[in-house]
Amino acid sequence: MTGDATFPISSILDGSVTDFDLFLAPHGEEVLYAAPGYRWTRDETTRLLANGWKEFLVVPGDAKRVRMYLQLARLPLIEKEQPPHVRINSIQDLAASFSQCLYSGEVTEAAVRHGERIARGIVECLMESPASVKEIGGLMAHDQYTFYHSARVAVFTTAIAMTMGVNDEHHLQRIATGGLFHDVGKKDVPLEVINKAGPLDQIEWQAMKSHPVTGHEVLKSAGLSVESMEIVLHHHERINGTGYPHGLQQSGIMMEVQIAAVADIYDALTSSRSYQKRRTRYEALDFMKHKLSGTDISPAAFRGLVAALA
Repeated sequence: MTGDATFPISSILDGSVTDFDLFLAPHGEEVLYAAPGYRWTRDETTRLLANGWKEFLVVPGDAKRVRMYLQLARLPLIEKEQPPHVRINSIQDLAASFSQCLYSGEVTEAAVRHGERIARGIVECLMESPASVKEIGGLMAHDQYTFYHSARVAVFTTAIAMTMGVNDEHHLQRIATGGLFHDVGKKDVPLEVINKAGPLDQIEWQAMKSHPVTGHEVLKSAGLSVESMEIVLHHHERINGTGYPHGLQQSGIMMEVQIAAVADIYDALTSSRSYQKRRTRYEALDFMKHKLSGTDISPAAFRGLVAALA
């Protein structure tokens, strides 16, 4: 049943959840040890290793989920002893690596929980030092934009929410999680379309516009909050009703989503892309103020961005 596929016990993260069956084979007979949804502790894995068990057997059909778990296990931990202005960029790099994992594999429950831990790290860092948001960024090669973009949107969205008076840590974590996962639907859009240097044709544009619905569908069973899921689904809505996928007016767009939309646009404008030069912070804010605020984006959320970057 399990074939030759194995899973090293030493790779199990303390407090993590495995979302695939794990078998042991005492006396050559396979026995289910942990079903999907099993939560691990360091004491248990230490005991298994001390008793001579080095690996579990897994069903070959779970190979994608196993691969995702092992990719996540190799990501570094957040170094909380770093000062916030240094830690925020370490978290950005970690979140970008996490996003790259999402694009290359199946979005599993383990991946979602890992993303929530990264979001918690963002919130803790910004609550310790709100000014650390001004350290985020740095020039990136345009082919890395896809991965770093979600990381920065999570940071900017959290910072804007804080300047607008959101101070509940759990609420901020839900917002940060939405920012981190907001573009997960792009994993099904070819990178050559995402990074195309010229205008998209009609077929390519429809593929690009599908990503909010695709992302929402991918995450619908993940147990994420309403705020997080709304950010994934509606971050391209515009307050004048010209956005997608549902053409919502401002009254139908949650404030958390309006905040994420501002963060999303700001990061796009200040990033180097295959088809555009990056704007400076001043140029981006000036463009948003005179071309987008009050028509496409919430003036309140825009003022929150300005306050966060002041």
